[in-house]
Amino acid sequence: MKTIIRPIVIITLLFLAAAAVSYVVVRDHFKREDGMRAVVMNRIASEVEDNLKDEHSDGILSRDKLPELEDFRNEFGKKAVPDRIEIISIDNVPRRIEAPAAYIQPIEGKSQDSGNTLKGFLHFIYSSDDRTFTLEMAGIILFISYFAVIAVILIGYRTMIKPFNSLSDYPEKIAKGRMTDGIPETKQKMFGKYVWGMNMLKDEMNHKQKVLNTLEKEKQTLIVSIAHGIKTPLSNIKLYAEAIEQGIYHKETKPNEKDIETARKIEQNVEKVEVLVKEIMDKSTQHNSTYEPTIDSFYLKDLVDMVKKEYTSRIELLHIPFEIKCENNPLVTSDKDGIYTIISQLLENAIKYGSGQGITVTMGSQDEDVYITVKNKGNVLSEEETAYVFKSFWRGSNSRNVEGQGIGLYVAKKMAEALSGDIFMKTWESEEITEVTLIIPLN
Repeated sequence: MKTIIRPIVIITLLFLAAAAVSYVVVRDHFKREDGMRAVVMNRIASEVEDNLKDEHSDGILSRDKLPELEDFRNEFGKKAVPDRIEIISIDNVPRRIEAPAAYIQPIEGKSQDSGNTLKGFLHFIYSSDDRTFTLEMAGIILFISYFAVIAVILIGYRTMIKPFNSLSDYPEKIAKGRMTDGIPETKQKMFGKYVWGMNMLKDEMNHKQKVLNTLEKEKQTLIVSIAHGIKTPLSNIKLYAEAIEQGIYHKETKPNEKDIETARKIEQNVEKVEVLVKEIMDKSTQHNSTYEPTIDSFYLKDLVDMVKKEYTSRIELLHIPFEIKCENNPLVTSDKDGIYTIISQLLENAIKYGSGQGITVTMGSQDEDVYITVKNKGNVLSEEETAYVFKSFWRGSNSRNVEGQGIGLYVAKKMAEALSGDIFMKTWESEEITEVTLIIPLN
């Protein structure tokens, strides 16, 4: 919502500035127009007074004393000249005149005693005096334009920006392997091709990852088989070398010096090969991981929100009771995305191997550590098997007819160790409960 507040504030300020500028421009325009009208009215009043003061004039204010308005229109323009002029006799002045005071001009003329006296008033009438209408129309246009622009912004936000924001983090999720479900379809068809493309990319990457995991498992099996196959002939070669060294194959059972030297060289080479075989065996049980933590500070509640956003709707669709509890909200300095990836793996396992009777996630801190526990009911492993669940490519007895490669928990444990933490599994066979706990230092 913050993304839309800023443009609305900016648009509002711009329209307020436009309204102020429009008011000033219209006001200055009418001031100039009033100034020109004042000049015209003064000129007309001056000519009428000159006519009244003429020695041949009868001194009576009448219409024949008024000048031709057309001459003034040619000189000053149509808007500056009144449409008509009314004469108000001094003997018949109404109590109230519905007109601006500036449009009433007193007229003086000569009196019988050769002095000047007030003869009446001239009322200048302008039918095109539409300044109020102009200001109102300018205000109405600005008002309608403002709300039209705001409506366009809100519609654009609802139909484009908001849906796109909800989709913008999916490429990052796919890149980090955090996306298990496809992007949900929405009523907005604008991003239909994008959603389809991202879901196809996710499926393709998942497929390739499964192929790579299968190849990795086959490679490991091949290497282990070869290594085991080498160990038996190596043991035999070592035994033969010892027999030669002890002179067993001589009638006198006394070896010569050349045989002893040769036998010891064979034993030394056998030991070197044994070291290589052991190294191959050790490395073959390790799954390559390029995880590099990105350390930052965040509150534990942020992780809770991430899990809720990603899993609540999905688990509800599976009709599995789902509960997330946050017992406190400490500030954590660690890799938030990395921890979420571990939690995601634990939840995926809970969904796959659980019985659908319920999944509970509990987060909190104790002493200097953060603990995150995922508990579910289902076909549990025996206590003997739980010792192997974090081995590479190992799968338990409850994995029959369940898709997987046996590396998820292994990678999760390696990530936890990279964050100076660890993962533990505990099962209650009688109650069919599995509980996996992740421990990560607060800092």
